[in-house]
Amino acid sequence: MTARRRFLLASSLARLVQRERGGLRQIEGFFPEQPGRAALVRLEENKGLLILRTATSEGEVEEQAEVPMAHAHALLDVCAGEIAYDRTRLPIGDRVALIDQVIHPREVHLVTIEFDSDGEARDFRPLAWFGPEVTRDGRYATKSIAFAGLNESPDIPLSNTALESLIDTLENRFPSQARPHLRRPAANQAASGKPARNQAQSHDQTGKANLDEIEEAIMREMELTIQNKRPR
Repeated sequence: MTARRRFLLASSLARLVQRERGGLRQIEGFFPEQPGRAALVRLEENKGLLILRTATSEGEVEEQAEVPMAHAHALLDVCAGEIAYDRTRLPIGDRVALIDQVIHPREVHLVTIEFDSDGEARDFRPLAWFGPEVTRDGRYATKSIAFAGLNESPDIPLSNTALESLIDTLENRFPSQARPHLRRPAANQAASGKPARNQAQSHDQTGKANLDEIEEAIMREMELTIQNKRPR
């Protein structure tokens, strides 16, 4: 059984995640809605899946069956609604964030976290780079976007806090993690001598270089976003 929480995401952050980690194009076609259940076909690379989702009192149960690609394309042609998006799976601690850049029927960027129970979902604390939560806003469910689209694409503002939080996530560092104590006892320092100091300096320089590359990529994405929004 699966519980989900979904958040909007600034487009520049979504593009940065995809640039750093890649993504997978997925197309989903939904059959006409039925109370308490949803049936859809999904195409991803060279795989076709027929999926049935059933709502229960404890969450959602999903069943999948792989079908030949020719059958998947034929089913997609008769679906009542369709959505296409690029998905990136980004680990955040012991969870995985699903970063979706929806490209059809309208552009929108979402981050979804899946849980084994409603209790785990309630206890989850969103990271600073997440945008507003839309878990209970039915317009942002994938099947709703597929059937009805969206009237407008929300503009999510950026902040230094959000950028720094995303950099921490990409470097596998999170607020709940305790930072290691790096200072060694004096006796160990004396015994280690210069080689240890040189090694520490080399590690610091490497970490700084990686951080600089990520920050440079973020600035490029922000500049592109600003340029695209200027009136022509």
